Amino acid sequence: MTETASKKICALLLAGGAGTRMNGKDKGLMHWHDRPMAHWVAEALSAVTTPLLISANRSLKDYRLLGHVLQDAPDLKGQGPLAGLLAGLTEAQKQGFDAVLVCPCDTPGIQPEVFRQLTDAWHEQPEYPVIAQCAGRSHPLHGVYPVSLINLLETQLRDDNRRVMVFAETAGARTLDCPDAEETFQNRNRPEDLMG
Repeated sequence: MTETASKKICALLLAGGAGTRMNGKDKGLMHWHDRPMAHWVAEALSAVTTPLLISANRSLKDYRLLGHVLQDAPDLKGQGPLAGLLAGLTEAQKQGFDAVLVCPCDTPGIQPEVFRQLTDAWHEQPEYPVIAQCAGRSHPLHGVYPVSLINLLETQLRDDNRRVMVFAETAGARTLDCPDAEETFQNRNRPEDLMG
């Protein structure tokens, strides 16, 4: 096994949001096709790599049924998905992993094949993150981020910049084209999005 192939990735499910567009409800636990959205994403992530880390700031008991739950650092609570990514990267490093394969809880249509393609692409150049792109649009919360980015991410958050794409670009993220996967990346942020 080559050194590159031996690089270890764990999974990170982002479910720490406030659910503002879901009328304050925990988005990851809202049902899509008869199951909580987080369950669909957890299943797809776990089909590609384990263990599964989960960034959550409430409903902790429910999320513990799926994986190892992490909360945002106290001084970064409410700072959005980058705070969850930082918690995930920090825990992954503690556990001896080289990177995290990340996905938000509100894209329950995601397929394991997308994650396999992302992890394969990351192994080609493991010093840089790789994020999904579909129909000309980048999806920075669907990607692989190395733990070496912890300091860069922490600095950006301390500078009060929560923009995920800014972080991906600053970190030198490469994009992986995922054609014909628009449905896979559809965010389900509002109650009406759960009907389809």
